[in-house]
Amino acid sequence: MRSKTHDAPVPERSGMRALLRGPSGEQVLVITGVTAATQMVWGVLVPILPAFATSMGIDPGRIGLLIAGFGIGRVLANIPAGFLGRRINRSRLFLGGALGVVLFSALCGLVEDFEWLLALRVLTGIAGGVTMTSGQSLLVDVVDPRSRARAMSLLQGLQLAGGSLGPALGGFVATYYGLRAPFFVSGAVCLAFVCWVLIRRSLRTSLSSVHYRAQAVEDSQPRATRSFTAACVVGFAVFFSRFGIQQTLLPLIAYQAIGLSVSELGLVFSGVALLNIVCVVFLGGLSDRVGRKRVIVTSVLAVAASASAFALPLNTLGFVAVVAAFGLATSIGGPVPAAYVADVVRGQRRGPAIGVYRTCGDLAGILGPILIGFAISCHGFLAAIILSVAVNLVAALIFAAAARETVPRGQR
Repeated sequence: MRSKTHDAPVPERSGMRALLRGPSGEQVLVITGVTAATQMVWGVLVPILPAFATSMGIDPGRIGLLIAGFGIGRVLANIPAGFLGRRINRSRLFLGGALGVVLFSALCGLVEDFEWLLALRVLTGIAGGVTMTSGQSLLVDVVDPRSRARAMSLLQGLQLAGGSLGPALGGFVATYYGLRAPFFVSGAVCLAFVCWVLIRRSLRTSLSSVHYRAQAVEDSQPRATRSFTAACVVGFAVFFSRFGIQQTLLPLIAYQAIGLSVSELGLVFSGVALLNIVCVVFLGGLSDRVGRKRVIVTSVLAVAASASAFALPLNTLGFVAVVAAFGLATSIGGPVPAAYVADVVRGQRRGPAIGVYRTCGDLAGILGPILIGFAISCHGFLAAIILSVAVNLVAALIFAAAARETVPRGQR
C-alpha cells in the first residue's frame, strides 16, 4: 500500500463519496469488496449445511458442531493472523485468506463423512478469520484516520449485503442443482472478479513503507490498555447482541409469543438488514464528526433499551417496530468500536490488537446463543432479556468510565 495515502488531507465533513473518490478509494473498494465476497460464501451455506449434513446421515447434535466449526476456526485464527501481518505482506495474507475460504468451502462439497466435513469447516473459519483480521488492518493502513469510521462502516455495510444475498443464492442453486452445488459456486464468481480484476491493480505495492511509518508513530505513543480493554468489552457486547439476541432470542419470541411464521420473520429480518445497510453507509461518518466515545456509549445504551422493550406485551406491529429500533441501534454502533481500536492501538501492535478484538467478538458469537438459550430453557424469555440488557449496560458503563475520546475537538 502507498504510505502517502496517510498524508492526503480529507475534509472534516467528507462523506462516503469523498472517501471512495480519494487517493485510497480504489484500495478501499477492493478490501471491502473481497470481504463482502467472503461473507457471501459463508451466507450461501447457512440454509444448505443442515440439509446437506442430514442427507449424509449426520445426527442433529453433530450438525450443531458443524455450524459452530466456522466460528471456532475464526477464534483460532484472529490473533495469529494479527501477529502474522507484522511479518509478511498484509495484502498477500488477505488475498490468501479469501482464496482459502473459497477453496475449503468447495472441498466441503466433495467429502462423504463427518470428520472431513468438520475439519474443512474449521479450516474455512480459519481462512475467514485471516481475511477479516488482515482486511481490517489493511483498511486502517490505507485510509486517513479522519475517515476511519466511514471506511469501517462501508466494510460492515458490504458484509451485511453479502451475508443477505448469500442465503438466497444458496437456496436457488440447491433447488436446481442439488445440495452439493452451492459449495462449489458459493461466492466464486464474485471473488474471482474482485481478486483478478481489482486486486491485481491496486494491492501489489508492498506494505513495508506503511509498517515503517507505523513503527515510528508507535514508539512515540503510550500504551492505551484501559481504552483498548473497554473497546474489547464493547465488541463482546456487540456480537453478543447480534448472535444471542437477534439470531436466538428474537426468532423464538417471534414464533412463540407473537405468532409469526418463518416467511414473515424472514421478511422482517430482510427489512432490518436493509435498514442496517442504509444506516451503516449513510451514518458511518457520524463518529468521525462527533467523536467515537459518544457514539459508542449511546448506541450500546440504545441496544439495551430496545432489547428491554421485548419484555413488553407487543403485538405484531409493535414487535416489528422494536426489531427495527434494535437493528438501528446495532448498525450505528457496529463499526465504530473497530475504528476506536485502530485509534488507540497504533503501529506494529495494531494488527494483533484487531485480532484480539475480533476474538472477543467471535467468542461472544459462540457464547451468546448458548447463554441466551440456557436462560430461556431454565427461566423463560424474561430472564434472557434481562441477561441481554445487563451485558450491554455493563459494557456501556465500563466504556464510559475507562475509555478516552480519540477524535480531537479540532477534527470534529
